[in-house]
Amino acid sequence: MTRAYTDMDETAQGIEASLNRILAALDPEDGSQLDSDIYTVKSFCDVAIRVMRKTNPSKIRSEARTVEIKARMDGVPVVRGAA
Repeated sequence: MTRAYTDMDETAQGIEASLNRILAALDPEDGSQLDSDIYTVKSFCDVAIRVMRKTNPSKIRSEARTVEIKARMDGVPVVRGAA
């Protein structure tokens, strides 16, 4: 039996592009706290993508649904297809 892995290439590219647009829009000074914060988020996303690549797709879908439900209950905008 072969283990299922999640194809995260498109998601990773989308996240990278989004973070780069945020970085460009904010244009923080090198070494500033904001600069550090952005790279902390980028590092977290890199780790999350690596973990999701090794995770069964059904587990990711289940967690994405849970996050979407919580966001809707909290009145937070939901971006479909983000996970």
